[in-house]
Amino acid sequence: MSEYYTKTYVKSMLADHTDLQEYLYIRGFLITDEDNGINLDDYPFYGNWQVYEIDSKLRLFIHHLNNCYICRKGNTVFFLIGHAYNPFTEQYLEMDILNDLSEAYENGWRAFWKKESELTGIFCIGYANEKGISFSTDCTGMQTVYYGRKDGHIYVSSHSKLIADLCDFVRDDYISRLVNSRYYHYFGTWLPGDLSPFKEVIRTQPNFEISFTYQDSMIRGKRYFPVEKIEEIKSEQFDATIKEIADILASSMKMTAEKWPDKRAAVSVTGGKDSTTTLACANGLYDKFSYFSYISSEAEAVDAKAADQICEAIGVKHHTYVVPDESELYKDIELYKVIFECNAGCIGHNNLNDVKKRIFFSQINDFDVEVKSWVNEICRGWFITKYNKQKFPERPTPAYLRSMWKVMVNPRLIHESNQVFKNYLKRYYNDRVFNNMSWLMLYYWEFSWSGGEGLFLSSEHKFSYDITIPYNNRLLLEKMLTIPVEMRIPDEIPDHVTRIMNPIISETNISVHNISHTKLWSNIQKAHLEIFSKMSF
Repeated sequence: MSEYYTKTYVKSMLADHTDLQEYLYIRGFLITDEDNGINLDDYPFYGNWQVYEIDSKLRLFIHHLNNCYICRKGNTVFFLIGHAYNPFTEQYLEMDILNDLSEAYENGWRAFWKKESELTGIFCIGYANEKGISFSTDCTGMQTVYYGRKDGHIYVSSHSKLIADLCDFVRDDYISRLVNSRYYHYFGTWLPGDLSPFKEVIRTQPNFEISFTYQDSMIRGKRYFPVEKIEEIKSEQFDATIKEIADILASSMKMTAEKWPDKRAAVSVTGGKDSTTTLACANGLYDKFSYFSYISSEAEAVDAKAADQICEAIGVKHHTYVVPDESELYKDIELYKVIFECNAGCIGHNNLNDVKKRIFFSQINDFDVEVKSWVNEICRGWFITKYNKQKFPERPTPAYLRSMWKVMVNPRLIHESNQVFKNYLKRYYNDRVFNNMSWLMLYYWEFSWSGGEGLFLSSEHKFSYDITIPYNNRLLLEKMLTIPVEMRIPDEIPDHVTRIMNPIISETNISVHNISHTKLWSNIQKAHLEIFSKMSF
């Protein structure tokens, strides 16, 4: 059973463990126009948060391990929470970035978000004026951003349960039944559509501006990407496009080195395609980073060995951390698990091995940020490979999206989940959007990555240290999506980029593959999709 930990229980638990208090909603933030007597010395802040005024109405509360930047231009205030850098202008200071965004805003909200599309990073970004506040998450929602209302006031936060704790919201009955259902824990503990565990709180969809107006206390959303059809390139444009992709990634690595100097940025190397491409794009900057892998289970030893061999081939020092199975560090592991689950909204139990890993790395001070090679999988045609299926419906149905999300056999839950996805499709998509970009790619980009991996990163992974992702850039992903899908599936993008940026890595012929993605397993998942997507109840 997946338990829901009330604020009364968590507050009582943390009263006896003051050393764990800073981990609750770690690296989080809260924006609100409600002055409801928040006490920064009390639950859930415990003296580990600070408060800033965005304007006369809005206050920003932020955890001491997070960063915020505020810039005023005329009657509008611009803010950025987290970190960002611009590989196109080579700006890595957030105040410079906000100044550029404020200038773009003079040409309207679309110009603002077009400029924002140049940014790499993990952040919540937006602006406020006398009319209200507008905000969004980063390119793929790696920073979870939730929002909700109570008594006409707005609450925007990195953590859904933080809003619920302050507003006395209770977990939705549908969510309670869902997270305790038989097969829910398969394929990750994450929720359908844009739901949070609370009816009053919604997860921000990537590529959407969310606006709250003071006059009517209404929340509205506007899509700002994609606004034009993403066309696949011709074969004669391939080499030039690959070079552009490589240049953007190399610039992002340069900005990362500038932003976290003295090797405080560590490149996570696994031996897989993505991490070796990132490593190749750091060529010429190898003395600016540190490089690491970890072993927390027997299966990870293969990755670490491959990473060590690749790093040796290019002459950089590589460190492998061995996460012990038993340690004095884990003496309060059950309490850590409660905190982790609260940070995610109490929607499922954490893998014990992952909890140990996070606790172990929270005690490591060798670097400040991990350079992680995520989200470029969006451009791979992932679902084509996952289901061993070349042809999908021209347009998705709610039941089809639900079947791609979870294994589900309970008729009531199937019906309710179909309704969730029906509302989700109506809220965010139409034919024009799907004509501009494949619904399959949008589902993976805006739902799977944001609702799944984004939640995992924001609630658990950043427990140990900050994360940056050089691929988390809208213009970069858009450029990658112009490569024909038949070339993206067999990894021609990372192969060519690596060969351009550091041919030594290519010549090692070392690559770790996911052996769980077998043709048999793909066909089993395909059969499930074809059968259960027809269930509507």
